[in-house]
Amino acid sequence: MKYTKWSYLYPPRPEYAIPADMLKFYEGRGWWAQYKKNGTCTIIGISPKKEFFCMNRHAENHRTWQLTPYLKEQLALLFPEKKWTVLVAEILHLKTPDIKDTLYIFDALVLGSEMLYDSTFRERQEILAARLKTNVEARTHFICDPKGQIWYAKCFKSGFNKLFNAIKNPKEDEGLVLKNPVGKLRSCLKDKSNTSWQVKCRWGNKNYSF
Repeated sequence: MKYTKWSYLYPPRPEYAIPADMLKFYEGRGWWAQYKKNGTCTIIGISPKKEFFCMNRHAENHRTWQLTPYLKEQLALLFPEKKWTVLVAEILHLKTPDIKDTLYIFDALVLGSEMLYDSTFRERQEILAARLKTNVEARTHFICDPKGQIWYAKCFKSGFNKLFNAIKNPKEDEGLVLKNPVGKLRSCLKDKSNTSWQVKCRWGNKNYSF
């Protein structure tokens, strides 16, 4: 399906939370893990003319933050073709005291002006990895730009308990999101259309029990 103009798409997000003692169960099912950052879930649209659109998971414009000129410049370099791109990322700025103006990209909904409906999570990650995976990496992500402000989330296929227990700073890493690699992207016109192929496992705080 062609994507020819800016139109908001709801980001795939997990609704169901699991306790840590279920991590091994999902690992045994062959699911993959990405770190869940303490950020603001965001849709980023890049037009063929390199116009940028940035909205939160509630289909609202950000009130106190916007893409910096540097981030726009680097995204244009990473996605140079004159076609539409729509990415899903966490903005690390408002909630993280030590990390500012940083994007943690973990999925894509549109590439090459094509909606990625019916593509699997694995297929989308293979496409993104070809663009974003680098030799410069941190524990949870690859670093995609000279200043270290664009991150591409790593996918882990094993050792989920170890990954979860390695979290030292819940202000940056809230936990893990587990995703079925063969789960297919469905219509993003409703906010809960893509909850069936992912779950979250978070460190407890006053806002949630796990």
